[in-house]
Amino acid sequence: MSSTSSSVLTLSSFNLLFFTQVLTVLSSTIKYNEYATDKGGNVSIPCIAQGNIMWVKEHGNNSTIVQTGRVLVLRNVSTTDAGIYVCFASVPRPSTTATSATTSPQNQQEKETRPLEDEDGGHGESVSPTDDQPKEAEMEEEVEYLAHQRTKLIVRTVPGPVSQLYFKASTILGFLIWRFNKTQSGGYPVRSFTAEYRNVSYKTPPANASFEHAWSRMDPINIAFNVRQMEVYRLAPNTTYEFRIWANNELGSGEVVTTNVTTLPETKEEGRYSSLIPDDCH
Repeated sequence: MSSTSSSVLTLSSFNLLFFTQVLTVLSSTIKYNEYATDKGGNVSIPCIAQGNIMWVKEHGNNSTIVQTGRVLVLRNVSTTDAGIYVCFASVPRPSTTATSATTSPQNQQEKETRPLEDEDGGHGESVSPTDDQPKEAEMEEEVEYLAHQRTKLIVRTVPGPVSQLYFKASTILGFLIWRFNKTQSGGYPVRSFTAEYRNVSYKTPPANASFEHAWSRMDPINIAFNVRQMEVYRLAPNTTYEFRIWANNELGSGEVVTTNVTTLPETKEEGRYSSLIPDDCH
């Protein structure tokens, strides 16, 4: 939807009862506000205007009418409901269009045929007058919609994934390193991270219900929100491990990211420890 000081958007798909509807956006007078709700929640957004109200959701250069009525009500919201909603109120403008009226059957019966006289005073064929039918003016109502309010809806969720996850391995220890973009917080501050690992390198599957090794929680259980690396001890040489990590906020656990790494054989351990420590730890 255009942001110029006076732009017009016509929505032919919403024409009802042969009304012509025009949406006019006056950005200099429109009110802007924000609403936030959690994913799966409900939200009600009132329009400040009166009259016939319609709500339009912006989609880049396109717009979609989502509801009519003074209060926009969204239930069980999802991330696809987030965005900009514009409230329009109608301003009727009557206009006159001249059209030919159709003669009713009753009028047809009341009209008598007019005989034509010939030169001898006789009567010829009778004809009905068609050229002097009356004209009537028919009113067509043109409805203009003015934008009064622009509302941004924010849908809060659990955190998104960490990025650049990798494990720098030695024989029996290593560093789990990751990055996290604050825009992935989900709308609430990230409280902590949680990381786990397990052995996935075995010839005979463990004798349990899942036939997999259990996950071991890295210590501390709740990794501080500003930490971006963790040291892991007591690993086995030449063994493949799977690591996973996720962020947590007020709504719960975020998207899980995993990575696999194989530790070095025991014969190559000498001199490896110092090379493992990230540069920012020296």
